[in-house]
Amino acid sequence: MFKKNWNYNIRKIHRYLGVIIGIQFLFWTLGGLYFSWNNMDNVHGELLLKQEKKYFNHIDFSLIQKGIDSLRTKEVVDSIHSIKIIEAFNKPLAQFRYFQNNHIKTQLISAETGKLRSAFSGQECLELAEKQLIKPIPIKKGELLEKHSTGSHHEYREKPLPAFAFTLDHPTNTTIYVSTELGEIISVRNNNWRRFDFLWMLHTMDYSTRDHITNWVLRIFSVFGILTICSGFFLFYLTSPTIKKLRKKVRK
Repeated sequence: MFKKNWNYNIRKIHRYLGVIIGIQFLFWTLGGLYFSWNNMDNVHGELLLKQEKKYFNHIDFSLIQKGIDSLRTKEVVDSIHSIKIIEAFNKPLAQFRYFQNNHIKTQLISAETGKLRSAFSGQECLELAEKQLIKPIPIKKGELLEKHSTGSHHEYREKPLPAFAFTLDHPTNTTIYVSTELGEIISVRNNNWRRFDFLWMLHTMDYSTRDHITNWVLRIFSVFGILTICSGFFLFYLTSPTIKKLRKKVRK
């Protein structure tokens, strides 16, 4: 009975697989088109910011070590994570990141004096964001994001907190995120990036964090996709007049 209805069964399997995977194929295709036809600089929001690199003629690392030694008298430093030199208000600062009880903490150190610097205030973060703009753009909203205040779907997810978010009065609805502890701009988000992020979530099928492609939903639908393609090829083999003629000749 199954052999007599072989074509029917394959068509039925292929049809149901098409229904299951068809919508996701549409999302994958739309996402691929958007990703490939987009200017990534625009997606990253870099077009509104200065891209100049800052260089310093001389850095006295003994002063940075002096600051680290001063920090050790106040805090427990289990081990060093990293040291990065940044520029803030035309002065060099060292971002000293260290481990304390299996947590990464950050301390800013003046590379000119070796003194420990407190986290940036809201006003300093605002001035830093405005200074980095290519041309003056009004800021229509400022918001402080405290620790643990951003969820897995927030556009500033998995980034250093606390941070100030400054939204520009601009058609792109760009938001600049400045970390108070790191003393620099961490992320720039605009409407183009938000569309990209939403389509990326549909593309990876990671609906909880949006960024992990090793999830079981994507794996299962990938298998369904392979089965849909294979059933289509097999259906072509069963129904192709040319292949039917070849099979008859082989039988003779």
